[in-house]
Amino acid sequence: MLSHHCPVCGSSDVMQRTVNDRLRAADPVGQAFEIPLLLPVWRCRACKLCWQGEEAMAAKEAAYQYALVKRSPNRSTV
Repeated sequence: MLSHHCPVCGSSDVMQRTVNDRLRAADPVGQAFEIPLLLPVWRCRACKLCWQGEEAMAAKEAAYQYALVKRSPNRSTV
């Protein structure tokens, strides 16, 4: 199992939780839109720092790619 540590104090007393968030994005033609998503975040119990790790970046990228496919004008609606 991968061990996680706080990037500020180095404590291993960290916990992950999932929060509701919204990602502001733009499609390839510049049309702005928002994407609702569930985002995994970390919190250090020692120093109270909250941060996003690699899991959050992957969740944002996946949500963005999915939203672009859904917004595609070439998408079949049959």
